[in-house]
Amino acid sequence: MSTNDRPIRAGFVGLSVQGWAATSLAPPILAGPLTSKYTLTAVSTTNATSASASAKKYSELTGKSVKSYHGDTAAIADDADVDLVIVSVKTPHHKATVTPAIERGKDVFVEWPLGNGLKETLEIAEAAKRKGVRTMCGMQAWQSPAVLKAREWVALGKIGRVLSATWICSKPEELPAWAPFTGVSNAYTADPSNGATFLTIAIGHHMSAITRILGPLQSLSASSSNIFDTIQLVDENRKPTGETLPNIAPDQFAAHGVFKNHPGSLFSAVWRSGITFTKETDKHRPSLTFLIDGDKGFIKFESFSVGGGFINMYPPDKVYLNGEEVQFAEDPLGNVGRNWEAYAKGAEGEYATFEDAVELYKHIDAIATSAKEGRVVSLDV
Repeated sequence: MSTNDRPIRAGFVGLSVQGWAATSLAPPILAGPLTSKYTLTAVSTTNATSASASAKKYSELTGKSVKSYHGDTAAIADDADVDLVIVSVKTPHHKATVTPAIERGKDVFVEWPLGNGLKETLEIAEAAKRKGVRTMCGMQAWQSPAVLKAREWVALGKIGRVLSATWICSKPEELPAWAPFTGVSNAYTADPSNGATFLTIAIGHHMSAITRILGPLQSLSASSSNIFDTIQLVDENRKPTGETLPNIAPDQFAAHGVFKNHPGSLFSAVWRSGITFTKETDKHRPSLTFLIDGDKGFIKFESFSVGGGFINMYPPDKVYLNGEEVQFAEDPLGNVGRNWEAYAKGAEGEYATFEDAVELYKHIDAIATSAKEGRVVSLDV
């Protein structure tokens, strides 16, 4: 454990010289104001070559010696110079990767989704609870200034009694993830058994924002469909490689339900695929419209950019409260950095724990179950 006068010593599993961890997850703790809160002491990857390259890069970047480990994560978990084990690997490997750290009593971070399916998510969370370790899950939408402010407005009664919430969001064709185009390195996401689908990852982050503002749903119904039969693999320049995969997992969803904490308040959502945002005919087409109606006013989020629906990463283009646009100051930390900042505050910080990840995954599982079985699903949250 770190002390008040010592930065949190992080051991990063899955931090290579490129990829999501290298471009988004790690940078906020390696430079800027959070370097007084964190220090990177070790990295662990799948093989000795990539581990050595990663350790070399981050030793040079931070000006401090970074140890390298590879293979079984028991090694980095055994390191006495590691307080927090950060896990950013492919979803099907989350449980096997984080378990050694939990067993050794290390505090742990795991990127969303916590586990491959609800059962595995519960198992990981229960293991951490038994050991009494401190946990955080990468539900970065919790740190969005727009989400935080909307949550505050609802709590303060700025829009009166909440009547309904409507979410309409798009997964643009220009984004090389899931159907119809996926990067070669993410080809594994085409197989639903790997737990990294459009539903579990993208919609999971969206539901994280929605439920953070308005609380959990009491019950939920959903439908799904497949617009595309195949997924085309593209290279790092987004050029098709010629290889295709079957599109097994649904790429469109619609859901509706009843909120638990707002009696009578209804939820409805549509997640769309097959839509572009960069053509001349796409002008003024929103990638996200989120409307919360109350009996005394409303809150509205709106975005038009390709990544506008990914509220866990990008702020909405426009936010309105009762007809007035609200501006937010730019923060170089971003949602990811604010998540690390919240964790560093200890008990005073607000961030998503593994238990919060379980509650969120129950919503995702309910959408999947309802869409498959054609019935209303009650949520035990």
